[in-house]
Amino acid sequence: MDDLDRLYFAMVETLRREKPSALREPLRVLELHERLIPYRRVRNRVGFVSNDDYEIALTRLLSGERNYIEGDRDMQAELSAGLAEILPDTRRYLAFPETRVRLNPREIPPPGDTRYAPPEVQEAARRPEENAGTQVDSATGRPDKQAEEEEGPAVVDSAEVALVESGAAAVDESVARGSREHFDDCPRCKGQLPDRADYCPHCGCGLQPESCLVCGAELEATWSYCARCGSRRGEAAGESA
Repeated sequence: MDDLDRLYFAMVETLRREKPSALREPLRVLELHERLIPYRRVRNRVGFVSNDDYEIALTRLLSGERNYIEGDRDMQAELSAGLAEILPDTRRYLAFPETRVRLNPREIPPPGDTRYAPPEVQEAARRPEENAGTQVDSATGRPDKQAEEEEGPAVVDSAEVALVESGAAAVDESVARGSREHFDDCPRCKGQLPDRADYCPHCGCGLQPESCLVCGAELEATWSYCARCGSRRGEAAGESA
């Protein structure tokens, strides 16, 4: 389990919640990068330490690694080649903003499946399962493994269905918390924000993700300059302050 798996999980859960039709329909690379799973939105949920970690995971995802994404073969070959360089080119996907990709339907986890979830979500879903359905040897008080093997897999009952549903609820709660965590308070003035705000009503700070016009790196709401290339916010290549 690594950043690629967790980014994929975040994307699937975001689509399931906000755009279910996109689980089966093509998406543009630009839409994925800037709106659905931008760095700012998934960094806490996935656990990215830096924007570079995010770009590596996104490039791996778009390149078709682990067959999570299906797309243009030329683009995927270019991205794979960029990752294989001595100094990996993790921003080559910016050359394909309008290229369409789609999720591999054979790899989409069903609702409630936590295999790609963050560790805390997996642990919450696993705890009730540890003692459920385990037969106990009356002589030793320990789980009777032989009886379980002879009887074969347990039949799914209402308790197991409830477990899956509780796991799905935990996943949805974690995803929702991760996507809103950075926007509860204004990053500039710390004032409380209303739901779905694009700008802070107290100081006017923009709250939507924004990219550097020179290098395309993600910009924090309070940054005046790009942390990657040093360009002034809103300044395109070739312009001077």
